[in-house]
Amino acid sequence: MTVEVYFRMLTLELAGESYTKSEFRREVEREVERSSGAIEYKFNNVSAVLDELGAVWIAGYKPLRNVQDRLRTVVRERFEEDNELRAFMLQAVAAGDVAPSKLGVEVDPPNVEWPTPQGARDGVLGINFAAIESSNRALGRAGEVSVVAAEKERLTSAGREDLAAEVRHVSVTEGDGLGYDVQSFQGRTDEPVYIEVKTTRYGKEVPFYISGNEVEASIEFGPTYRLWRLYRFGRPDTGYYRLPGPLTQHARLRPDTYRGLPSVGSK
Repeated sequence: MTVEVYFRMLTLELAGESYTKSEFRREVEREVERSSGAIEYKFNNVSAVLDELGAVWIAGYKPLRNVQDRLRTVVRERFEEDNELRAFMLQAVAAGDVAPSKLGVEVDPPNVEWPTPQGARDGVLGINFAAIESSNRALGRAGEVSVVAAEKERLTSAGREDLAAEVRHVSVTEGDGLGYDVQSFQGRTDEPVYIEVKTTRYGKEVPFYISGNEVEASIEFGPTYRLWRLYRFGRPDTGYYRLPGPLTQHARLRPDTYRGLPSVGSK
């Protein structure tokens, strides 16, 4: 019952439709003898399993990792058997109709641990939905445009129209190889700041994907580098957090992809 209700909410989440979580929780309460807190906790556990699978989960139900093996099996089987939901999820993360948005409120970076090894983002049937969303160029570009607009507005409001006019969307004007997307200014000074933008439509705890070139840029530029993580992008509760460089010091990085060449003498 709890898993089925969660998946109904997830369908609404993917469709971008509004719903009230408490109404769905009360539906479970009427059917099972559990407290509201226990039901919420179980919803968090379902999110954890979906997170392990690289799938989209419901924002507001932060993944809680101490999942019972039985629940993990039920959630995996339910998700793997639902071809329609997975197709809908794939459509949602790859959708190209994305408009720039106001950035909402800045929050502190969340404290998030990597999933346990039981299924660490191996995806379902070879699909990693979080990775697909991260490569959605339309979504990424809309986030970058929104940061450019926010930086220009900030500098203009501070009386630095001259600096606002110099904010550059370098991933457009100079290409994607610089390791950052936007060049702006620190505070109201002439000192530059180099901004890499990572955008998701979903929760702030969703991992961002970052290239080796971008990590190297964060090391090179150090305290003048910023990663802006935009989350719940385009939704009423959108927000963002920022990480300074070097990212090797301010993010939990895990290599998911390597480039390879044969070594001398290999067989």
